[in-house]
Amino acid sequence: MLDLVVTEVQHYTDKLFRIRTQRPSSYRFTAGEFVMIGMEDAPNRAYSLTSGPYDDYLEFYSIKVQDGPLTSKLQHIKKGDTLKVGDKPTGTLILANLELGGDLWLLASGTGIAPFISLLRDPETFESFDKIHVTWTVRQAVELEAYKDFLYDLPIEFFPTVTQEHYENQGRIQKFLDHGILTVDNPNKQRIMICGSMSFNNDLKERFNKLGFSEGNKKTQGTFVQEKAFVS
Repeated sequence: MLDLVVTEVQHYTDKLFRIRTQRPSSYRFTAGEFVMIGMEDAPNRAYSLTSGPYDDYLEFYSIKVQDGPLTSKLQHIKKGDTLKVGDKPTGTLILANLELGGDLWLLASGTGIAPFISLLRDPETFESFDKIHVTWTVRQAVELEAYKDFLYDLPIEFFPTVTQEHYENQGRIQKFLDHGILTVDNPNKQRIMICGSMSFNNDLKERFNKLGFSEGNKKTQGTFVQEKAFVS
């Protein structure tokens, strides 16, 4: 583990915050990967990098859990503090595991948006697909604040949805797929990445398997991938 100095902390809600640290010049990762992070007297946990592979900082997006073994302490971290960061990034949400071409759909819930922010900070993602669509499902609209402006400024189709309060697009992403408001059903022309809660990932995996999409991994490219490290 590397001891890296925290350069910035931003709190968006009473439950969500972002951390940036210095990045050693020798630190390498692929957009979409995750690493282990930790603090003194707290266990290490897997966190997706939200920074891009060419950024001069490392960035992490986190939920606050008051009795969480790590987040109960991590939420109090300040600029100038030290964060322990693993030096062996890994993960399945990388372009190399997908058949390239066609349209890319990035389907996220909650903090599952994190690896997609990294991918959208990598020019290779835009060079590899004809069009990019991002859906992000959260409980309350305030949860979109961390990356909403960033996403709206990109040349993508951004479709946020909110489940627990009134919103223009209200409901789980599955509802919009069921009703045909969003059409993701062609494995010949569409590629998919999925990252969210266990139920979110499993529901969408089942849906796309039935539609003929194939799951990719480090051995075989597919037409969809999900981050298995966070799903049991």
